[in-house]
Amino acid sequence: MQGITVETVSGVTVFKAHGALKLGEPVLDELRRRCCDLGARGIDRLVLDLEHVPAIDSSGIGVLLQAYTSLRNRGGHCKLLKIARRLAEVLRVVGLLAVFEVYDDRNAVLASFEQSPQETRNEFAGDPERAA
Repeated sequence: MQGITVETVSGVTVFKAHGALKLGEPVLDELRRRCCDLGARGIDRLVLDLEHVPAIDSSGIGVLLQAYTSLRNRGGHCKLLKIARRLAEVLRVVGLLAVFEVYDDRNAVLASFEQSPQETRNEFAGDPERAA
């Protein structure tokens, strides 16, 4: 199954991607459409679950940054969940592990939205070995 599944848990929207976030891939196109719509849909707390994303290119990175920037500019938050080792390495190289809060536990990322900003943390602090 390829595509994006969407659910809302305690006011937090979770986009779960299934497939590569690369130029020309339908998953990337769908994620881009959904991320362009965040403000219109009133979404200000977003989790991007990337557990089933085997690869990402610059187009995929651009969509992640678009979601992050769009939400941040409106006072919202975008966090990443369950990124694979290869994906974590790409995000580390381009400096995005220092930008995004990244979690490997679904309950922890959902709970992080209830904490003050000073209490949130990056569960594996950019270590791609822990992301697997």
